[in-house]
Amino acid sequence: MLNLVGLFGLVAFVVASLVVGCRILLLALRTRGLPETLIGASLVLAGGFGTGGSVLPLLWTTLEPSAAHVIFQIASVANHVGYTLLFIFVWRVFRTGTHWATALFVATTVALAAGGIGLGLTLELGESISRPEGPARSWLLVSLAARFTGYAWASIESFRYASMLRRRARIGLGDPATARRFFYWGVCTTAVVLIWVNLAAEQLVPSISENPALTHVISALLGFIVAGSLSAAFFPRGSTTPNPATTTVGSEPCA
Repeated sequence: MLNLVGLFGLVAFVVASLVVGCRILLLALRTRGLPETLIGASLVLAGGFGTGGSVLPLLWTTLEPSAAHVIFQIASVANHVGYTLLFIFVWRVFRTGTHWATALFVATTVALAAGGIGLGLTLELGESISRPEGPARSWLLVSLAARFTGYAWASIESFRYASMLRRRARIGLGDPATARRFFYWGVCTTAVVLIWVNLAAEQLVPSISENPALTHVISALLGFIVAGSLSAAFFPRGSTTPNPATTTVGSEPCA
């Protein structure tokens, strides 16, 4: 039963990422906007192909170890490129031209690249990219630290933007629906942060690592939250346009 819940959660995560990401990329073809391209590609690469490839060898139990290793490596590349695009999106949309944000973006991206390259070079045959046991484990933790920082930054900025838009709406200068969409994007990225925390805890806390089924289910349940909030943020019911963040670069609403 727990494995079934876990599978459904992962499937919801992957499908939502692919559907929303592809819709945003189709929009980007019309608008030629950088934010749309960044966030759409990030969702397709990391949420769709990266996450899908990360779990496929675990579900396809008859897959040859060498084939599983290749899939894991491809998924890891897709994941890390997707995460990097998300970092660029947050920097450009929320804090473009800000020195401290540029420094944070560069440091986080360098750490992410180091973790991803190290993970790829040290991953041994038969190991999973999400739960390696050899030297790759240390590089995974470096990657997780960078992911945590980047996605936590996205959450903070999204909730901050939603709060400012709600204040504007109360005096008739803003749209409550837009504020809600930023809020849901904050919920989505917060759920992803908790997925990274859960994965890191499994690597660092022996009592948790001894019960992997529980951590799998926690990540899967968070996947349901990501799927729902992601859809509500970018394409709520009755809407055909993406989240305003994808078309608002460097425009800071008044507090």
